[in-house]
Amino acid sequence: MRATYEDDPRAAFGAFIRRGVAVGSAAPTSPDAWEARLRSVERGLRASFGLDSVPPCDLDPEVLGVVEREDYLIERLTFQSRPGVRVTANLFRPRKLEGRAPGVLGVHGHWPWARIDPVVQARCIGLARLGYVCLSVDAFGSGERAVVPGPGTYHGGLMGAALWASGVPLIGLQVHDNRRAVDYLASRSEVDPTKLAITGASGGGNQALYAGALDDRLKAVVPVCGVGTYEAYLETACCICEVIPGGLRYARTGDLLAMIAPRALLVVSASRDAPQFSVGEATKSLAQARPRFEALGSGERVRHVTIDSGHDYNRPMREAMYGWLDRWLRGRGDGSPVPEPEVRHEDPALLRCYPDAPSRPATIVTIPTFAHREAAARIAAVPRAPDHVQAWEAEAVAIRAALADEVLGGLPQAAPPRAKVAFDANRRLWTIEMSPEPGLSLRGFLREASLREGEVAPQGLVILSGEEDVTPESALAMGQAWVRAGYATFVVELRALGRLKPDTSEVAGAVDHNEAEWGIWIGRPLIGQWVFDLLQWIEVIGEVQARVSIGANAILAHLPLSLHGRGATGTAAILASAFAPKVTTTVAEGSLVRFVGPVPLPWSSIRMGLIAPGILKLGDVGRLASLTAPRRLVVVGGVGTDGEVLPKDQLEAAFVHARTVYGNYSADAALVLKTSLEEAGLPPER
Repeated sequence: MRATYEDDPRAAFGAFIRRGVAVGSAAPTSPDAWEARLRSVERGLRASFGLDSVPPCDLDPEVLGVVEREDYLIERLTFQSRPGVRVTANLFRPRKLEGRAPGVLGVHGHWPWARIDPVVQARCIGLARLGYVCLSVDAFGSGERAVVPGPGTYHGGLMGAALWASGVPLIGLQVHDNRRAVDYLASRSEVDPTKLAITGASGGGNQALYAGALDDRLKAVVPVCGVGTYEAYLETACCICEVIPGGLRYARTGDLLAMIAPRALLVVSASRDAPQFSVGEATKSLAQARPRFEALGSGERVRHVTIDSGHDYNRPMREAMYGWLDRWLRGRGDGSPVPEPEVRHEDPALLRCYPDAPSRPATIVTIPTFAHREAAARIAAVPRAPDHVQAWEAEAVAIRAALADEVLGGLPQAAPPRAKVAFDANRRLWTIEMSPEPGLSLRGFLREASLREGEVAPQGLVILSGEEDVTPESALAMGQAWVRAGYATFVVELRALGRLKPDTSEVAGAVDHNEAEWGIWIGRPLIGQWVFDLLQWIEVIGEVQARVSIGANAILAHLPLSLHGRGATGTAAILASAFAPKVTTTVAEGSLVRFVGPVPLPWSSIRMGLIAPGILKLGDVGRLASLTAPRRLVVVGGVGTDGEVLPKDQLEAAFVHARTVYGNYSADAALVLKTSLEEAGLPPER
């Protein structure tokens, strides 16, 4: 049933997101159907992860030192995963080997010390003492690859989300690093490259799943506390490193499990884990994948083990993993748990590649540095502004199409259903409620202008939006200055903002962390959904014109139409104006106006929902703003990704492309870049 104003408004957005992915999860029923589906899933994963655009490079390994113990050694080493980017790692190997040993890649997950955390060390030491060679790597942004190495570093929140803009998500970086880690493991003379496996827990369990699905060199895959369902992610929070842009458009977790067949798969769950990794959710995904194992004659190669535990990679879990690897890499036993030998943890400092953090070379690249480097490369690849109008208008057609379909996740193909209109005679205020898409309900408040004696019509109509609650009282306050200037005002709400914001907590500085992630999962970033809503509100104004008049003789459809967005909705207004030719003036106040500055800066104080994967392939905000030309565009107090207002020279630099395009139209005065509304002359005097 469609959510309405009377329902819990905070729950409507999450219900809308989940309803959009409720179909398409059934498993194929024939071998040909399986092959077709999994080929499609693989293509989708590679595109989402950005794997096909990584330039090749040598591994160039470097061993920095060795820790010696009685029956095993621990090497401190690095290798190159992409040009100029090195991975910090430890290799745990037996002192004595008869022939080549099976190799295991260990991925750490969200443990405080990353690859050198005692919980992570335990399985690596246990494997080495049981005769395996185990490579443990720091995930991109973690451990010694964090901005500040040390315990408790976190690569999620806005830091990790910043990578989306360039189309290089954190999950893709980590998947690629793991593939290169397998390359290195297979290159070691002590390792049998035909007997390789991967294991990890939590986010590391996710990484084990993706590596197993995409790399058939891995003959055994053991994700621990990392398998559930993608749909469960839409109920809670997860780290940015677990979010696949658009993943729910083409895949389910069961598909990835099925891609591992006929190789060996052991899924280990904890009885008291979080919902997204729960036994029940893992069981659903395994039920989807198991028929493919059985169809390939490998039903005995898939097993689900539940340990009475919370989220962990504890000794019973490790012993289950040892037994499974013995069965499928060594041909020993029946896959039942193998007792763990004594494990003595090392001081994490002893295993560091760079004990003195400031001594790290520049090739240990942090997320902010890499994000800025990739973003700058995308901007550099964007063509300069043409020097005449005809060339720009031809270029703009392609940009609009790509922006709508590839970046924003799709824009309205039809007008919204007929709006509900009610009038409050005391306030002289119309309440208009509309459904931009099935399952969502938005409201707006339309107010008359303040007309002077002799005036028979307002100066125009302004659609105003912001991040706060939209109530009759706030609508009256927000539009007051425009009303005094003789404009009718229509203060509207957008999904997942104000009273419609889901009841989710701030995560790592991102106030809209969960809802932003949910939009990314379904291929519809929040910025795209806000643009969608604004375009539908513009349609609503036309739809209600016969029912609502403003002033003595004025009908809405006859009034000049402006958009005025504040904060995140201002950025959305800039993008919406590109698709709304009836908007004569667009105002963005206190809004994000660039994703790329001259130097890397921490991202803070902006909404994660503003980031759309791959948007920088089309250009920064200043280039996309050119799509509004030659109509009036006013940018007031534009901010950067650090949430700080840009100085005038940097604001001009951010809009240099738009300035050129407006100049081509001989409309340079229509592009106004100011630090305040007063300086911009808004609202205009009558």
